[in-house]
Amino acid sequence: MSYFITRIVKAAFIIWCTTTPYRSEAQSTSFSRELRFAQYLADKDAFDEATYVLQRIDARSLQQIERDSLAYYLGWTAYSSKALDQAAQQFLTVSPVSSFYQKSRFFGAYCLLFQGKRDSATVILDQISPSDSTLTELKAMQLAGISLLQRRLTDYHRLRQTFTYSSYAMADEQKRLDLYYGKLSSQKPKSPFLAGMYSALVPGLGKMYAGKKMQGIAAFLPIVTLGLLTYEGYRKDGPRSLRFLGFGSLFTVFYVGNIWGSALAVKIKRDEFKREYDNKILFDLHIPMRNLFQ
Repeated sequence: MSYFITRIVKAAFIIWCTTTPYRSEAQSTSFSRELRFAQYLADKDAFDEATYVLQRIDARSLQQIERDSLAYYLGWTAYSSKALDQAAQQFLTVSPVSSFYQKSRFFGAYCLLFQGKRDSATVILDQISPSDSTLTELKAMQLAGISLLQRRLTDYHRLRQTFTYSSYAMADEQKRLDLYYGKLSSQKPKSPFLAGMYSALVPGLGKMYAGKKMQGIAAFLPIVTLGLLTYEGYRKDGPRSLRFLGFGSLFTVFYVGNIWGSALAVKIKRDEFKREYDNKILFDLHIPMRNLFQ
């Protein structure tokens, strides 16, 4: 069924391309029709075709409110196709006179935030004057989420005081942000130096300290085995024997690598933890906007 729907959408798009005039003087009067057709394409997930239709409209011939609508829908199709940089640019050109203004600012800020532009997203959110108490709480939640992403836990604690946990659109996400706050607050940073020192004393112990238990066990066994073989070669054949030198060289490489790997494991574990919670926070900041503005 989806195959036939796709064929119908593409056929409609081709007919539109071959029959629609693009004279600038005709565009203003046909703007609503073009917009409806672009919406129809976007509803069918034909985002490239919807973008093409919208980009063919000459914005210079439109009134301000029409230009705002055009920018909003260009932003929305870019957002839907995950072209977040383009989406942010379009959303943030929507003027305050538009009914799409607040939605565009929230989604524009989120697009910046998802790209790691946290300070820019904060500036955009600070400029919003919410039209009601629900959007005021949404704004505070977004700013609180950015504080968590930046690990500014004191700022998060201050902003969360505005959470009412009563809105269907964001109550669950607010509670999860509080859980993340608790996890981030209780996290004790581990030292790469200590990890390396532990593994120097007992091979693999530093990786277990870093939180990678199985890797620690996997490092311990071959190093201990090589150490025993090196000692056996020394005891039986002497310090100049090929057996002692060969196993001794392997033991040294594995032993030093175990120390370096343990120090590195702390950084890897830290980065994994950071990415995990950053992704959770971004996800829970996105859901309330979709709930409120869809």
